[in-house]
Amino acid sequence: MAELPKVAFVLGAGLGTRLRPLTDRLPKPLLPLGGRPLVLAAMERLAAGGVRRFIVNTHHLPEAWKTAFPDGRLGEASVELVREPELLETGGGLANISGRLAEDETELLVWNGDIVCDTDLRPLAAAHRRSGAEATLLLRPDGPNANVRADAEGRVTDLRDRLGSRDRAFQFTGVAVVSRAFARATPLAKESLVEQFLRRIQASPGSVRAHVDGNGAWDDIGTPEAYAAAHLRAAEAAAAAAGWRARADGAVAKGGSSRRFARAEGPDGASGMLCLDDGLKPENRAYGALARLLRERLGLNVPAVLAESPAGALVLEDLGATDLLALTREPAYPWATVADAIGQVARLHHGGLAAAEAAGIALQPPFDAALYRWETGYFAEHVLAGRRLDRGVADEMGSLARELLAQPLVAVHRDFQSQNLMARDGRAWLIDFQGMRAGCAAYDFAALAFDPYVTRPDAQLWRVEIEDEAREASGWKGSRDAWSQLLHVAATQRLLQACGAYANLGRRQGRADFLAHLPQGLANLEQAALGCGRRRLAALARELRETSLSAPAR
Repeated sequence: MAELPKVAFVLGAGLGTRLRPLTDRLPKPLLPLGGRPLVLAAMERLAAGGVRRFIVNTHHLPEAWKTAFPDGRLGEASVELVREPELLETGGGLANISGRLAEDETELLVWNGDIVCDTDLRPLAAAHRRSGAEATLLLRPDGPNANVRADAEGRVTDLRDRLGSRDRAFQFTGVAVVSRAFARATPLAKESLVEQFLRRIQASPGSVRAHVDGNGAWDDIGTPEAYAAAHLRAAEAAAAAAGWRARADGAVAKGGSSRRFARAEGPDGASGMLCLDDGLKPENRAYGALARLLRERLGLNVPAVLAESPAGALVLEDLGATDLLALTREPAYPWATVADAIGQVARLHHGGLAAAEAAGIALQPPFDAALYRWETGYFAEHVLAGRRLDRGVADEMGSLARELLAQPLVAVHRDFQSQNLMARDGRAWLIDFQGMRAGCAAYDFAALAFDPYVTRPDAQLWRVEIEDEAREASGWKGSRDAWSQLLHVAATQRLLQACGAYANLGRRQGRADFLAHLPQGLANLEQAALGCGRRRLAALARELRETSLSAPAR
């Protein structure tokens, strides 16, 4: 079987706008997949097939490419980065590098940098050479965007239904072999490569050929949904390679997380909780390191890490099915477990920052004015849903951050509520701490005290007990009234974020189960705002709650 072309052009200059905020830090082809940049596996396969020179066009975050290939090599192959100061699109990008091809480099493999494809490309290269075509496109029999048409003789007759062909439609994979002459004839213009394919089809029918091959896996990682699906598959494969597989009846629903959780079986009959990360939240990758830190350095009750893969597979100690929320639904209030949870998080507050620094673990960005402003904006965007915010309410919202920022910074859990506290043997166990960062200790205590998931009729009475227990555990040196004020300020801030999340998940992502928590969240927000003197905000929360309760079911 013939080898691949000696030169490959990797399209790496796109902005990746649909994958933001992930692509705010990395170009799309360098996003992690299977624990490595997604384009790296492709380049290694191409190099193994005969490619000895890679040309990569860059534009968005070009320094990230230099970091990925600091010496300009990938094994025996060279990696040449060509920066486009102005984005030229795929056609202009090919034209821009065509002058770099030597006279003996008569063909070029073109690879879209944001695809995953493990199809054997040697038949594509052989078909291109046999036909003498200017360009040969690798097509699949079907796919989500089948808009390349080819006739029975393998001639491409249309793309994107621009020429009116009625031939069968196929999915273009983003992989092609083109001649040097085709590349050099492509205009140096800001346009898609599709335009040059169409021009050649019209000027010289048969000059653009199709090679159809549905074997192997193929994915276009162009959307958050596609990236998440590919990331989950890679994580599942990594877990299986380590001997861990989810039980058929082991799936576990876990809040608003897009990760997958399942009880699993491992080597030698071991059991654990398998967590597969979808890659959409970079902070999830820190879970294993944080679990070891909290367990081993601070002695906190967190699940042991049984196995971990850079691909996004994590196996944790199975803490059972009972969380604090389940206990609060029983007749007797679970005070012993609640008090233990308060003590656990207080130990996190007291020692977390120093422990993380000593271990070299970078936490998430701290609570600052910008983050608090984002939380209040999140509420306005999703709960108010376009309604203009009253100036007085906006001022009260803004004043919350000033009081919280006046407090010392400690390591906070950030989502310290009843679903993130497992209960075992009368003790509380912390989970979902990947959002840990520096902030005000009262934020965590307030999240527990004003938890919207807890709907007991005596919840307000126990809230007072939590307030007193938290004050003692925190080592507060001020007055009881000052502590109560701070706790209500923190609760107000926290509930703005929580209500925003319920509305976002419910209204935009179709999660009616979260939208059902919005009325209680707004009721708690009213109480918290009244407790710290934010009367305009309290009135708004009451109005919004009454409106949500009277709204027809969706």
